[in-house]
Parts: sequence; structure tokens; C-alpha cells
Amino acid sequence: MKGQNLRIMIGSPAKCVAFSTSCSYHLSATLEDSSTKDDEGGFQKQEVTGMAGDISCDALYSTETDATGVNGEQALDMLLAGQEVDVEFTATNGDKNRTATGTKYSCKAIVNDISINAPNRQNVTYTIQMQMNSKPVKSSE
Repeated sequence: MKGQNLRIMIGSPAKCVAFSTSCSYHLSATLEDSSTKDDEGGFQKQEVTGMAGDISCDALYSTETDATGVNGEQALDMLLAGQEVDVEFTATNGDKNRTATGTKYSCKAIVNDISINAPNRQNVTYTIQMQMNSKPVKSSE
């Protein structure tokens, strides 16, 4: 599998983050030590007490896009709105329409951070970060 086919899709209907250069999807479990004096072997016993996740995407910043993508300006508007958005982490078929194929993980998330980088004589880029607000649901196309 090549990285260019893994995409972050936002909204309903789902649109990819336009001009994306990379993306990441991170899940973690919060653990609590449930060891007792009766446990043998010296190893801690862990139990899952919660889960958390975040999603991020790097992209070229643009105020232009077609109907299939979310551009940098729209992503910034999502942060300012402070509302939950639908998010999918999915494989796409690689064509211009960015049609989802195969397995996808869907959840609700809050856009909590956008960083815009504008170096002299280089492309303007941005990073959008989202915190998951619901358990990811796995489905297949």
C-alpha cells in the first residue's frame, strides 16, 4: 500500500483534505495498574480504563478546491466553529474523485489545532489536528 491512497475525509458528505501531503491516525488506551499483593512474577497487571485518539493531516494551504475536497480556509472555519465534525480515515482509489475503497474508520471529532507555515519563497502549508470524540467505527466499502 502506498501512502498517497490513505486519506482523511471530513464532513457529511465526506470530503478529503485537499492538497494533503501526509496524514496520521493515532489511537491509545489509558491503562490503570490493577496489581495486588497476591500477583506473582513481579509484573504489573493493567486494565483499560479509557481510550483516546487524534487525527492529523499536513496539506498545502489553499483557498481554492473542487467539490471533492476541504481546503485550508474551510478547515480553519471548522476550528473557529468549535463543532463536532464527521471524520473518516480511509483508503481511496487514487483517482481525482478520491472515492473511498476498502476499510474505513469513522468517528466524530473536534478540530482543535491548525498551524499555518509560510516560509519565504516556499509553498504555504498547514497542519490540521483533530481530537476524537467518539469510538471509531470500522466498516468496508
